[in-house]
Amino acid sequence: MTLPARPIAMTIGVFDGLHRGHQRVISATVDAARERSGIAWVTTFDPHPDTIVRGSPPRPWITPPDEREELLHALGVDRVHVERFDRSVQSLPPEGFLDRVLGEGAPLAVLIVGPDFHMGKDRVGDRAYLEALGKRRGFEVREAPFLHEAGGGKLSSTYIRKLIEAGSIEEAASMLGRPYALRGRIGSGAGRGAKLGFPTANLEVRPEKLLPAPGIYISSNQLQGDTRRGLTYVGSSATFGAGPVRVEVHLMDYEAAAPSLKGSWLVTSLVRRLRGDQTFDSPEALVEAMNRDRAMAVEHWSSEAKAAGGR
Repeated sequence: MTLPARPIAMTIGVFDGLHRGHQRVISATVDAARERSGIAWVTTFDPHPDTIVRGSPPRPWITPPDEREELLHALGVDRVHVERFDRSVQSLPPEGFLDRVLGEGAPLAVLIVGPDFHMGKDRVGDRAYLEALGKRRGFEVREAPFLHEAGGGKLSSTYIRKLIEAGSIEEAASMLGRPYALRGRIGSGAGRGAKLGFPTANLEVRPEKLLPAPGIYISSNQLQGDTRRGLTYVGSSATFGAGPVRVEVHLMDYEAAAPSLKGSWLVTSLVRRLRGDQTFDSPEALVEAMNRDRAMAVEHWSSEAKAAGGR
């Protein structure tokens, strides 16, 4: 005897950033799946549909597809499908797209949408269209409302992107529901930091990841299963001549005698921007600034510890 497939609750969207508004949609999808002992399914896209539909130039992701998938699973999603968006996908009607993603006859039980959701060729798949389609195919359409900020504006990835590009990572974090993080393997560097007394791990961040405004950030870092406090630099090290933008992490509590970190995976969560990138007249002037940065970071973590102890 063949048992019927588990019912599917699905939502569809780019979900770049997976901010608190997106999380409301994801939570509704997971809840709908659990109601039916089914599967919570998210379909997302790469590249961004705007690059095909509007001819927009590619832009870095707040959350590249692999990072987005990891975050979605952490929110309780059972299956993440990343659809390669191209002209053939753009030309599909809503029912054709559902068949492409799920397979014909898949047991879609609930489709979760936002208030302004449209899908399919010429954006014909609004809520009314999808509800009519659902009656024919046996699935329900549910709407998850927008999440608005205190000022009344809709929380959006576009606005969060602008905040990150401006270095306003604390405000961005409040909208994301988590600190903005950069991740990657630790690679080789020029070794300048160690010579100056500030050894750094050079993070190989994927080129499609959005980098924040250049500068020095207090950071919380996940490395080899531990959380380590640090300072993260984003910039081109112009004091030593022109070069590419890089991400370097100074781990404040890392013992110099520990084995090499090259090849290790590191996630640096940016907590607070201390200053913008600067060019110094000499290495000595740079060291003085780095000492001030470190002192401010120590003060920050001390204040955080006192606040936590008083709660």
